[in-house]
Amino acid sequence: MTNKLNKDREQEKVETERLQILIGKRIRKIRKERDLSQNQLAIKMNERDRQVVQRLEQGKTNCSLNLLRVTAKALNIEITDLFIK
Repeated sequence: MTNKLNKDREQEKVETERLQILIGKRIRKIRKERDLSQNQLAIKMNERDRQVVQRLEQGKTNCSLNLLRVTAKALNIEITDLFIK
């Protein structure tokens, strides 16, 4: 039972990381389409540092819905657009 639980958790972790990377790629694509630098997007998001955007785009942060909402608003898109190609 414990082994199955560990496998399930590991699979969830892999799926979450995959989703973070896909969302990050989508954010980067849209940002570039808008001709925005990471710093410009960070400013629009009221962030002090472009590293927030950088980590989002690289899929290296476990982003909250609020962070995705703020990002979408700064890109002038709906939050659902981050999940649709």
